[in-house]
Amino acid sequence: MTDHHGINWLNDSSTILNFIKKLMGELDELKELALPLEEDEILFLQGEPLEYVYLLMEGEVKLTRTQPDKSDITLIHLEPGNFVGLIAFTTGAPTLTSARITKAGMALKMRPSQFEMYLSDHPRLKHPLQQLMLNNMIQRYKSNIRLQTKAYQLNKQITQDRNELKKAYKQLEETHQMLVHQEKMATLGELVAGFAHEVNNPASSLMRSAETLSEIYANLESTDAAFKLFEFGLESEPIDSHTLRQRMEKIKAEHPDFDDRSLLRKMAYMPDEALQYLFQGGNIHLKVQHFEAGKMIHNIRVASERIAKLVKSLKSYSRQDQNKEEMVDIREGIKDTLLVLSNRLKFVELNLHLDDIPKTCISVGDLNQVWTNILVNACDVLQHSGSISISTWHEKNNIIVEIADDGPGIPEEIMPKIFQPNFTTKNQGAEFGLGLGLAISSEIIQQAGGDIEAKNRAEGGAVFTITLPVREDC
Repeated sequence: MTDHHGINWLNDSSTILNFIKKLMGELDELKELALPLEEDEILFLQGEPLEYVYLLMEGEVKLTRTQPDKSDITLIHLEPGNFVGLIAFTTGAPTLTSARITKAGMALKMRPSQFEMYLSDHPRLKHPLQQLMLNNMIQRYKSNIRLQTKAYQLNKQITQDRNELKKAYKQLEETHQMLVHQEKMATLGELVAGFAHEVNNPASSLMRSAETLSEIYANLESTDAAFKLFEFGLESEPIDSHTLRQRMEKIKAEHPDFDDRSLLRKMAYMPDEALQYLFQGGNIHLKVQHFEAGKMIHNIRVASERIAKLVKSLKSYSRQDQNKEEMVDIREGIKDTLLVLSNRLKFVELNLHLDDIPKTCISVGDLNQVWTNILVNACDVLQHSGSISISTWHEKNNIIVEIADDGPGIPEEIMPKIFQPNFTTKNQGAEFGLGLGLAISSEIIQQAGGDIEAKNRAEGGAVFTITLPVREDC
């Protein structure tokens, strides 16, 4: 009999079990098969061959499987109406599981010959046993479907978790690289600041000594000619080789008796007004030495001023409070960066168009890192020739900085990748040099609320455009 709920006896095995229990009261042969089940009793162990099959009439049995690491996992809890050990019993192979009684009850314990006879020939038992076997097969099939569905869902979740883990690991690696880079920059900043401090002290002392030497020299010299020549030396300017040779020839023509070429060379550096003092009597060699003394002190002054200016820029460039925001004119940071990189930039033509822009609240140290990364890449591209142009202007509520070069440009196939972490062409033998710093630069600009983009110019070369918002909320 069937209805919309399916076949009744397939959904409820209790009716069949009650029928079999009734037969046990009538048939002595069935009574003899009854096996009492005690809680925590072992029916069989994994790997054992089975000589019996059990039909669970009452109680509960747990099937477990021991794993290679000796741990046990529970596969299923069998309730009344289930056959226990049927697969190993029918195949003759060792059982794949262990069976333990978890709830006391009773089972029919049958040998192969008995089970086959009851299943196929017994007039009153064969149909109930066949129905129970079919019920077992259906229930285990459903269990297998549920297991496969769960396995699919778990596999899908594991795949999703693995992808998210890969993504998280990649982000962690990118963050690690960025932190390492920032840590290196911070360490470099501390080293540069320390170096600048150490250099500044002797440079300042050198400049003070030059000024003091000038004053002492003036007091020691008793003749006007000697001090005048010294002053001419202090104000001397460098001259090119062609002019120097011309002046040496002129002096030699006017004073043919001078055979000392070294003296002629020193005299050639002297302006015409200074030469007049040489020929007013006295030792010409000594007078030239007065001019040379002034010239040497002038050189000391120039070198000391240059060192002092470089130290000031180094201190500004390598600020140890790089993450501190302040109201600044970012053009000053650009100028500091240019001075720090002057040795790299001396082979290229530098064009500056730094229009007036408003001050903004930003981290100067971080921005200096951006200018450095872009300019160093440009120098690598140009390879001791070409030009770099830097422009600034104010547009609406934004500050625009444009850094362009006239090099070969950026290949279109890598243009979308240049701001990606860990992307570089410097280890690929390319004629253009894009380093890891561009990803750092992009991150710095984004954290400042701005934007950075790169493109190739129609006239050749690449141009980086940085847009920064004007902020006053320091």
